[in-house]
Amino acid sequence: MEEQKEQQRYQTLQEEQLQAQTDIAAEAGLPNVCPHCKTINEPDALFCEECGTALGHSKLCPHCSQPLDLLADFCEHCKSYVCPQRCSFCGASIAETDAFCPECGASREGVICPACQTRNPFSYCRVCGIPLTEEAIHQSKLAHEEPMWKQMEELSTELEILNKIIPADTNRQIDRNQQNEELCRRVRDLLGQEHPANRRSDITLRLGETSEEIEGRIAAKRKELQDLLDAIAVQPQENPVLTRNFVMARKPVSNRIGWKCNFKQVVHSSPCGCACPQLGGKWVVLGNDTKVEDDF
Repeated sequence: MEEQKEQQRYQTLQEEQLQAQTDIAAEAGLPNVCPHCKTINEPDALFCEECGTALGHSKLCPHCSQPLDLLADFCEHCKSYVCPQRCSFCGASIAETDAFCPECGASREGVICPACQTRNPFSYCRVCGIPLTEEAIHQSKLAHEEPMWKQMEELSTELEILNKIIPADTNRQIDRNQQNEELCRRVRDLLGQEHPANRRSDITLRLGETSEEIEGRIAAKRKELQDLLDAIAVQPQENPVLTRNFVMARKPVSNRIGWKCNFKQVVHSSPCGCACPQLGGKWVVLGNDTKVEDDF
């Protein structure tokens, strides 16, 4: 009952935010463009008439001039942070003339990831997911002590082992798996985590087991992991930066996990690729045919 009341409260909050956007944009004469299918809707529409996506009138990205939702702090087209009045690392207010955040000291120029050498505007790497600031490292350590995170990490490891038993069916998939495995290895080294190959596990190849039986075991583990991920789904929040940091601190180290956002109902590699993570979402187990919108 309490959970239903909480969900209703968040739904009401989201509807109020959308209505406020509609009123502001209507007064300004901005187009009501669907962020998912790009359909132009009626000025007072709250949901897209074509695909049903929640609508928020658009603004233009200052870097590439593509339309953005009014609530967006990140451009999914050019991969740029677009909210100069808010620190992208800690979410504190910041003057547009400040080169560094007065609250956390982060630079507007971003941080270079030590694992993959990607420049990032956020506290977590958008490519490999490792924490890049002292506060992010601290929050990740706290999150990794949570019993549910340990369960998710164990299931992720078991899935990695099972998926290696079934060979990849294309050269592209083989190359991609090797690159992802190497990246995960470097991430685990930086985080001080044990490699899956060195862990004791009950996952073994059974004598005479067919590919179909192995796939059945994979499906069962995928469902078990997804049930845990569903249990920590994030409801709409107010601050996109704090939402992004909270979610990233709880991501299992795996190349088979993606972020399904409530904003466009699509899968991103993480909330670091989502324009409006504050609208909530959840981690999902990726299938071989899952389309990832921002596959860095």
